[in-house]
Amino acid sequence: MTRKKAERLFYLANILTSGKGYRAAELAETLGVSERTVYRDVVDLSYLVPIYYDDGYRVMREGRAGDIAFTRRDLLAIKLVFKTMELVGGAYFFTPAMRAALGKIENRISRFFDDAGKL
Repeated sequence: MTRKKAERLFYLANILTSGKGYRAAELAETLGVSERTVYRDVVDLSYLVPIYYDDGYRVMREGRAGDIAFTRRDLLAIKLVFKTMELVGGAYFFTPAMRAALGKIENRISRFFDDAGKL
């Protein structure tokens, strides 16, 4: 995943959690991409965040990513992806939002599992 796409997906997730429904054309204009790219991004993001369409794309309130029953293996795999992105992309690529997400993952690993899963 490129830096630009990762940032766009984080931004898209933030937009969709506002509660307002957004149509593909609105999102395309806001994100500066084509509607086709928005459709692909919504599909990609829906693997992590439950998205539905009701007069616009929205995130299900009761289905935030923190409510998903991740296994230890799932969390370690996500952590590995973040760490790899940091190593390959460098510090400029590892955005504050990504650092915050990694911190939440590490916190969840340490709170729910005996082995903190150090990489």
